[in-house]
Amino acid sequence: MTDRAPLTPADLVGMLATGADLPRELATQQEPDAASALPAIVDARGDRVLTDVAYARLGGFRPLVLDLRVPPSAGPVPVVLYLHGGAFRWGSHHDPLFGIAEALADAGIATASAQYRLDGEAPFPASLHDVHAALRWLRVVGPELGLDSDRIGVMGESAGGFLAVFAGLRPHDPSLVGEVGLVGIESRVDAVVGWYSYTGSVLEEHPDPDIVSWASPRSHVGAQAAPMLLLHGDADEQLSMTHSSDLVVALTAAGVAAQFEVVPGAGHVFEGADPAPVVARTAEFFSDRLEARPRSNGA
Repeated sequence: MTDRAPLTPADLVGMLATGADLPRELATQQEPDAASALPAIVDARGDRVLTDVAYARLGGFRPLVLDLRVPPSAGPVPVVLYLHGGAFRWGSHHDPLFGIAEALADAGIATASAQYRLDGEAPFPASLHDVHAALRWLRVVGPELGLDSDRIGVMGESAGGFLAVFAGLRPHDPSLVGEVGLVGIESRVDAVVGWYSYTGSVLEEHPDPDIVSWASPRSHVGAQAAPMLLLHGDADEQLSMTHSSDLVVALTAAGVAAQFEVVPGAGHVFEGADPAPVVARTAEFFSDRLEARPRSNGA
């Protein structure tokens, strides 16, 4: 029997992401839809709203889409990518929770709420590759839509919090960034917020302990991570708040500006607590980190 070199996490990306990133030679040929052709409405708040805009296309797969809410502004506004929860098995990118998109718009920040491939469609790291694809799309197409491509944040709840945190850790690792959608473009973020985020491994059943470790954000903490705010209820019986608190301890030890804040009495999805203070704190954090200018009373 011939000896074989052990597989590394990078080697496994192609095998794990069976939903298949396009080969690089094809991925580099993708071009975004012209912003002028994207249908938008202006809602009663005065925000421009675009629904189900394709940010990436995969061979033999439905387009990956996002919804976009852009507040009125005389100049480009920062944008936050929102990622829904659902245990990596379900969930919708429509209607981000607790009115966070509207709260961010009031703070002068656009929100892009993106779908991503679920585990039944393609296992990790496909979902993370999709997140980076959405970030690259915002950087390329965003300026045509009134977005500032140099002020981008990401947030998520539960499983989406896992992806948001991961996206803020190592934006230059090819095995984590992938080649979905527009490629060869920066996908780093300037700020991250996680609500009741999962931070363990999403490949716990894998026989190789190195792969199990690789699939957890805890294994990728370093000084290059973006500033983070993680909020978690102390009554969360589905995901212990140590998922958030332990990660913040590690980030802080690495020199990252990371904050952990407890939501008293809140269960998962902040059940049993008023989410309004969480929404306000999230908007405040992004306003500070992305240098946003609030909507004027006349807007």
